[in-house]
Amino acid sequence: MVSLIDTNVIVRFLVGDHAEHLKQSIKIFEAIESRKIEVEILDSVLMEVLFVMVKFYKLPKADVVNDLKSILAMQGIVNTNKVILAEALSLYLDKNIDFVDALICSKSKILGYDWISFDSDLKKCV
Repeated sequence: MVSLIDTNVIVRFLVGDHAEHLKQSIKIFEAIESRKIEVEILDSVLMEVLFVMVKFYKLPKADVVNDLKSILAMQGIVNTNKVILAEALSLYLDKNIDFVDALICSKSKILGYDWISFDSDLKKCV
């Protein structure tokens, strides 16, 4: 059975600022990497992790993006949209746009969708 993972588990794993939660999250991610458990990361959870890590913890975007791409690449992460999420993370970093805009750009680029928006940031993707 696939589980949905919450933002706080990912943040505790990456930041390690709560000793007990860090120990538990390490065990969880070891199980994910060895595929003992399968997990899906919702787009909204990924967005929330980005926000918390960059805005609250003030971590460099590039470090957070690299960490999240590494997590997405784990064996037990079963998202069917891994390629779209990884591309969105790259656009978020490279084009300096919001993650949601990057997600729209990625999905439209990879799946051939059009997009409708008043947001000028989406034009950065073209």
